[in-house]
Amino acid sequence: MKNHVFTLGIEEEFQIVDPVTRELRSHIQQILAGGKMILKEQVKPEMHQSVVELGTEICSDARCARQQVADLRSELANLAGRDGLKIASAGTHPFSHWMDQLITLDERYATIVTWEFPIAKKGSTS
Repeated sequence: MKNHVFTLGIEEEFQIVDPVTRELRSHIQQILAGGKMILKEQVKPEMHQSVVELGTEICSDARCARQQVADLRSELANLAGRDGLKIASAGTHPFSHWMDQLITLDERYATIVTWEFPIAKKGSTS
């Protein structure tokens, strides 16, 4: 029997927030432009332009993953800070409504919006 080597990776999503109003800010394009050179494929857009995804590389152990998470978070905070913004980690924003957020231009997200938003709208008006 072969010995199996386990690896791990961590993916996180962060909200981009205006520190004065605490509102979400659709700022993903600027984050991507500034971060692609440094973070390469470890920074990605999410459906809403006010959310950014970070992902570690494949790690051999938890110590490696922890260090990468700390480095990625720090770099993302620096990128957002260049434009006077902050990042926050939360499931939902307490007062910025999801329907007010700009959608990232991507075929997959366009499909989701076409199929899911009418259902979501109907559910929220019943």
